[in-house]
Amino acid sequence: MSASRKRETKETRIEVFLDIESAGIIQVDTGIELLDEILSAMARGAGFDLTVKARGDLETGDHHTTEDTAITLGSTLAEVIKSGIGSSMVPSGQALAAAAVRFGEPGYQGDFLLEAQALGGMCLENFSHFLRALAYNGKFNLAIRAEGGDDRSKIEAMSMALGRAIKMAARDS
Repeated sequence: MSASRKRETKETRIEVFLDIESAGIIQVDTGIELLDEILSAMARGAGFDLTVKARGDLETGDHHTTEDTAITLGSTLAEVIKSGIGSSMVPSGQALAAAAVRFGEPGYQGDFLLEAQALGGMCLENFSHFLRALAYNGKFNLAIRAEGGDDRSKIEAMSMALGRAIKMAARDS
């Protein structure tokens, strides 16, 4: 099942294509290195096709692009997955992350600490904003946590665990 969405605001222009029954072709270009890595790891974990093209006012920071990408991807997910529960644990380097999702019940709970202010062109406080916007617009409850390792390892593990949990939920629906 596939869906696509576009979102255009004064600050951003986002296009998302998602196919949850596919071969895992990933094409992501947001202009934010870390956000590209997050989206790619999620899609690899889920095994679905994902195309994201995002343009935003990066000269003012990454907040608008990061949040609007999450809103657009979330609403695309909500279109193709209406119900289902899934969870996953994923290691990366010295980090271990766990993610659990339940579609049909929006909510967010994150339990992780990121040390740096920014990484890969992204303010790390926006990672939580990304996850929250994704969950609420995707109409799923997300519980996610990570411990150990450095920031990049935690983020990679959480992104992959989230993708794998979404994949399980899609199969459960």
